Amino acid sequence: MDRKGIIGLLICGLLFAAHIYYSNELSKVKVAEQKAEQEAKKLAAEEEAKNAPPTVVDPESGEVVAAPAIAAAEDAPEEEIRLETDKVVFILTNKGGGIKYAEFKDQNAVLLRDAKKKGMTVEEAGKVRLNRFGKVAVGEVVDGGVDATLGLTYTVVKQDDTSVIFTAQTPTGLTIAKSWSLSTGDKESDEYLLDFEIALKNNNPQGNISLNDYGLHAGSAGPLFKGEEARGTGFFTYDGGLKFKTTSVFGKGFFGGAPKEKYEKRQDGVIYAGVSNQFFATLISKKEAADTTIWAKGPELELEESGGGSKKRFVSMAWSLPETTLAPNENRKIAYQVFMGPKDNKVVRQLGKGRGEVMHYGFFSIISRPLNSLLNFYHDAIFSKMSSKWAWGFAVMLVTITIRIVIWPLHNASTKTMKRMSKLQPMMAEIKEKYPDDPQKVQTETMKLYKEYHINPMGGCLPMFAQIPIFFGFYSMLRSAVELRGAEFLWVPDLSLPDTVMSLPFGLPFLGNPVPLNLLPLLMMITMFIQMQLTPKTGDPMQRRIFMLMPFMFFFFCYNFASALALYWTTQNIFSIGQTWLMQRQPDTELQKRKPGNPNKKSFMERMAEKAEEAQRLQKEGKNPNSQQPAAKPKKPRGPKTGG
Repeated sequence: MDRKGIIGLLICGLLFAAHIYYSNELSKVKVAEQKAEQEAKKLAAEEEAKNAPPTVVDPESGEVVAAPAIAAAEDAPEEEIRLETDKVVFILTNKGGGIKYAEFKDQNAVLLRDAKKKGMTVEEAGKVRLNRFGKVAVGEVVDGGVDATLGLTYTVVKQDDTSVIFTAQTPTGLTIAKSWSLSTGDKESDEYLLDFEIALKNNNPQGNISLNDYGLHAGSAGPLFKGEEARGTGFFTYDGGLKFKTTSVFGKGFFGGAPKEKYEKRQDGVIYAGVSNQFFATLISKKEAADTTIWAKGPELELEESGGGSKKRFVSMAWSLPETTLAPNENRKIAYQVFMGPKDNKVVRQLGKGRGEVMHYGFFSIISRPLNSLLNFYHDAIFSKMSSKWAWGFAVMLVTITIRIVIWPLHNASTKTMKRMSKLQPMMAEIKEKYPDDPQKVQTETMKLYKEYHINPMGGCLPMFAQIPIFFGFYSMLRSAVELRGAEFLWVPDLSLPDTVMSLPFGLPFLGNPVPLNLLPLLMMITMFIQMQLTPKTGDPMQRRIFMLMPFMFFFFCYNFASALALYWTTQNIFSIGQTWLMQRQPDTELQKRKPGNPNKKSFMERMAEKAEEAQRLQKEGKNPNSQQPAAKPKKPRGPKTGG
């Protein structure tokens, strides 16, 4: 190759080497630029995610909604949002992002007689409101106690006729988004339901945020009028069984001392919790049971003038969120269902398993539930079609008559027994005259007399034993029967209240000051006296005098309770008077001595007579009848020992 060819080849090689070099350099620059661009995008995405609120599901469209987390100023004006069903109006507020109160369209507030005399009208009294003083919203987030609210003013992200979404951020970087929406079901209970979802996100890049001390407020509840039963107001939890705490936990207690300011307790496996008064409840449910801390307080608040004024103890409650810790940028969503409605037995049972326990029937629920169902059946199937004004009163009376018909056989047997026992009175008088200084002998001879004429003295008490649990079951049912609120009957304006017609110008213990004049309890006491006068006289004079005190006991017990309870007892007294009158028109049962029977088979009265005789014998021998030990059983003979 000549000189020119060699030079040309070198120049081409140099150019090729230069091309390779600069291509690599350009590639490195391009890669660096791309990497820088990717880093910038990543940083921008992280910054955007840091400032983004937690996502919530739009109840209407089902889409995920994200909104800028803007913590509104604490002094920003209050904004109220109205969500409404056919039965209730929910007023939500941006102050706390929850339900300020729930107002019921078909439930008037209590308007007592004294307020009416002052010229107050039903319209001025207004409707019943739950959480009516609205100091803390239902669903507001608290930090470590019932009063420790975060004080956030939320931004309304989205709002329509059936839902609203709030968002806010705490100074520590916790973003809170709340979604409230009306239930879309077709059951009666759905009229009082709101689906509630709270979404939490840690927007603090510096560290974790613990939710262990955070909780949700369940609002407050208190009496609707000054005479409302105190034990109807309280807070409750359900962990497989209802635990109801009345406002008495904040009182001085049985042994006095300073009133408790607050209640705090850890509880496992809680499914729902809430507050209630005698007729209405706020119930917040979770989908799954969780361990929680319950906080509660019992402040004294002034009642409305329509309800009689005066200070009464209310209850407010909150319960903790599930324990968890959020890392930076981590989200957590918790779904709840909020019921704010009447304690209507058939309605609350539609909410799901265990929710019916919020009726708080207690020990007599096995009686109260069927009676409530029967009361509603009679009203809906019969009397509401005949008289819409007095339908509930007639339903109470028919339930009473049904009960009396069911226990008719007991009453019939009791009356016969008491008539036969009354014929033994001359013989028993002779026994007392014969043994005036020996009561043990009188008892023994009386037992022999019962045995001889085949009479069981306990038979006369059977109807009373049957009536007592029914009475308390009926009382427990009526105590929370919101169906009777505002129900008129005869002169009674409201069967859920005492039937006060006027106030007397003096006071009496247990009755009030001034004493309200309630007619139905008076009629109840009078009819009890008439019934007792028609009943055959048995027992000694002292026992009969003690028995005559019962009308006074029930009079004081029922005087200031719901008039429906006095209506029930008065109706059953009148029915019993009719039963006794019919029984007295029947031919008298002649006393007949017992025929000899199987000597090895002894009746109850024979065993009682034998015990009385044995006690008398031991007493004569100077021995204590109660100190005798049963004879030891003879030992079984033991076989010979064998070696081995």
